Amino acid sequence: MTPSVVAFGGGTGLPVVLRGLRDAVAGLTAVVTVADDGGSSGRLRQELGVAPPGDVRRCLVALAGRRHLAEVFDYRFEDGVDLRDHSVGNIIIAALAEMEGGFCEGVERAARFLRVKGCVLPAANESLTLVVRYADGSVTRGESTVREVGRAVAAVSAEPAGAPAPDAAIAAVEEADLVVLAPGSLFTSTIAALLGAGVQEALRRFRGRVVYVANLMTQPGETDGFTLSDHVRAIAQHVGPVITDVLVDAQARPERLLRRYRDEGGRPVDVDREAVRALGVRLHEAPLYVEAPGHELRHDPERLARALLALAPPPRA
Repeated sequence: MTPSVVAFGGGTGLPVVLRGLRDAVAGLTAVVTVADDGGSSGRLRQELGVAPPGDVRRCLVALAGRRHLAEVFDYRFEDGVDLRDHSVGNIIIAALAEMEGGFCEGVERAARFLRVKGCVLPAANESLTLVVRYADGSVTRGESTVREVGRAVAAVSAEPAGAPAPDAAIAAVEEADLVVLAPGSLFTSTIAALLGAGVQEALRRFRGRVVYVANLMTQPGETDGFTLSDHVRAIAQHVGPVITDVLVDAQARPERLLRRYRDEGGRPVDVDREAVRALGVRLHEAPLYVEAPGHELRHDPERLARALLALAPPPRA
């Protein structure tokens, strides 16, 4: 038997984890941030009052069995006015949420359309607004403000306070063999996906491994100068010391790829091994990255899945 896995996150990082694990585990649940307020998701959120569907759409597409329909969901309009930059899937999920009487129900129906292998759940039962506190003491509201402000983030919280995570998300953690915190924007994806009420308590009760997949690079305006232990401390600051293991890439990165990131203010995340171990967290290194189109560094789904499954315990009887 293969293990049951719950993965938290959003953006582009969580779908990579899902693509690698979808055919390798017995049960797979994605818990996805609903704090996005920019782009197509932000427009639908503002105009229709629906939870932002973009991060959820990416996860549905990653797990879809009907690949041709998944391509339609991922299609983005490039012309026009009202439809420009909208993804077809975002509009469909918003429509299904209205038809079914709730965002969770709309996502569930979209999953049936796509014949998703696994389960995709929003991180909360309603849209969340991130309250962002910066190292200089200033405060903004909204995920998109992080990119606009460009200052070092100190902490985030969610409004409305106490918005609950779906019962199914809590149940999935309780029944899981392994929990994964996906790579991605630390505060606005990984941590944002953990802010639904009940998640922190569920993770603290969880007796298996909670594996954080470390980012390859720092993110300008969000994690400037952060070491690996800084990432781990930031997560602990928000949900407690729940991380048991960290998975990092062990490969040397070509200078031609690093140059592109340096020009934009990014740097490889410094793996400060002793500081991580001092936090009581086990460190695991494996070759994880692949060069993506546009000379971007990305985690490779298959390599990542192999490394995660090596850390998974035997499934429960």
